[in-house]
Amino acid sequence: MSLAEKFRKIILANELGGDLNLALKFSDPDGVRSGKSGWSFGVCQFDLQNNSLAASCLRECGFTQDEIDGLIAQTMDPRPLEDKLRTAAATVARYDEVQLNGCIERAHYLLDRFSIRPVDDAALLAVADYDNQYGLSGVNKPGYLIGYLTGLKRSFIAHDVLDFKLNGTKYGREHPEDCTRRHNNVVKIAKEG
Repeated sequence: MSLAEKFRKIILANELGGDLNLALKFSDPDGVRSGKSGWSFGVCQFDLQNNSLAASCLRECGFTQDEIDGLIAQTMDPRPLEDKLRTAAATVARYDEVQLNGCIERAHYLLDRFSIRPVDDAALLAVADYDNQYGLSGVNKPGYLIGYLTGLKRSFIAHDVLDFKLNGTKYGREHPEDCTRRHNNVVKIAKEG
């Protein structure tokens, strides 16, 4: 199995619990309809509030700007709009591939840029998974995760990314079980094929 195939399987497990049928339904990432994240969709669970690809994808799927705005603000029921997602499944899949490939490319680029070496594919895939969930930054100076990994002054393992999530992110401190679940999926799938 290629690195890209493993990563797709990891994201499917981490974002949708392995149920591909959920990719063409809207979900609430923060679970409280706060509008903080907007509705999410796709294998990558495009977060409408925080991922610029999400709105572009919906426009290409035939959503109006009013529908997109309502989905971002979570002021409308998304269920009636899911038919549009299903009808444009190929478009959603194409945007998922762009996101998945982008996560791997950004992980490679930033690790190389700051001379950080992953011990194995699991370590690299953990960084790519972090990018899909939180977003990586650091073109000119390292972002939070990349700065943490640089500070280790050694090659890193997937568990180092988990340690950062648990101790360096609000989400990790509030939801350690989810971070650990995601980590376990990364390690398990990275070892396959």
